[in-house]
Amino acid sequence: MSSVIEFIDRLLETEPGAPHSVQLEIDTGGDQSALFEVLLLTMTEILKRWYAPPITIGAISDSDYARLVGYFASFGIEFRLSVAQITGAPPRINNRDYVNKTRLADMKFQMAHDGRVYTARFASLPAA
Repeated sequence: MSSVIEFIDRLLETEPGAPHSVQLEIDTGGDQSALFEVLLLTMTEILKRWYAPPITIGAISDSDYARLVGYFASFGIEFRLSVAQITGAPPRINNRDYVNKTRLADMKFQMAHDGRVYTARFASLPAA
């Protein structure tokens, strides 16, 4: 994990760069589930530096969301956070389902807060 933290430390030394301008220096051995976990850790660690834990996902500002998207794009990852209103009973969230997926784009992490479900997804950003 320390190499992930070191990567984040270096990443946050400057504002987000152009897409694909930073080399993601974490070896996951090609395992998409491991990459997904690294990306979730990266998202969480960045947000912990901007917001005091516990992080309330609904409190993330639009400008910080845009910066987060920019940081991920700088190392070739598309980051999306979708929001859906909860109607009826709260949904069952299974955040371990990603281990059954083989493609990064099919993996997701969900959080419920204040009547909404937030879904984080990652995908490889196409080269320009």
